[in-house]
Amino acid sequence: MKRSLSIFMVVTIVCVLGWMPVYAANIFTETFDALAAGTDITTSNTAFDYVRIGSGGGSITAEAATSGEVHMRLGGSSSGSLNGVGRQNDLGSATITTLNFRVKLEDTNGDFFIGMGTGNTFTTNNTFATADLMWAIQFNNGVVEYRTTSWNNTGQTLTANTNYEFHIVANRSGSTVTYGSNSVADGKMDLFINGFLVGDDLAITNNQNASGFRIYQINGSSYGRFDSITIDNTALPPFTPTAVALSNLNATSPFAALAVGLFAAAGLVVLRKRR
Repeated sequence: MKRSLSIFMVVTIVCVLGWMPVYAANIFTETFDALAAGTDITTSNTAFDYVRIGSGGGSITAEAATSGEVHMRLGGSSSGSLNGVGRQNDLGSATITTLNFRVKLEDTNGDFFIGMGTGNTFTTNNTFATADLMWAIQFNNGVVEYRTTSWNNTGQTLTANTNYEFHIVANRSGSTVTYGSNSVADGKMDLFINGFLVGDDLAITNNQNASGFRIYQINGSSYGRFDSITIDNTALPPFTPTAVALSNLNATSPFAALAVGLFAAAGLVVLRKRR
């Protein structure tokens, strides 16, 4: 009877929250679990095939949060010479992508770029070219912007030393795609922060497939901490609950808070990184 009740509780929670995404279409994952704090991040010890520290100073290292979770600390460039990581051209020319990552900015100086596409932006040491992009966002002194022919304000501003989880679903498949309770039109992307849809059907940058991606920092000598980076070549709903953040538990989404409470009541421990 006890076993039946436990199984029922787990199945009920999973069905209600829909927290288990399907990863059959996963094409990239990096959680930094295998690294010791203080280790320099390279193409040999991570899933990245591009790691670069430019001429403006800075570093890209593995660091441990107070929770003990290891993540990537990236940045420190004082100039327009990028410090960045990514995959160059082997993600399969996806026409639908879901990118999920966690980030905490140490300050809001300078710029962080996150984007997907194909071409020189992803295979050289240059900063982005609009023609190479499927989609891109940036944190411009903390302001979250998305790229079309120019940078556009999403209306969201990041606060330093605060945990955020970004979930971006982009579509250039030729038709509208439905995922969970949401849909994204062709030539558009949906932007979620901490489980909330904050940008619905934002225009993507260009009509490129996604063969590569990059995260990089320029200017301001600022640092950002990134973790649990996943890319799927299908549209996925936001991953909830978020049980581990970059600095202990930070249930900023009401879904996350509800899920943690339910799992605690069921006598389950959910402290995991996404795969």
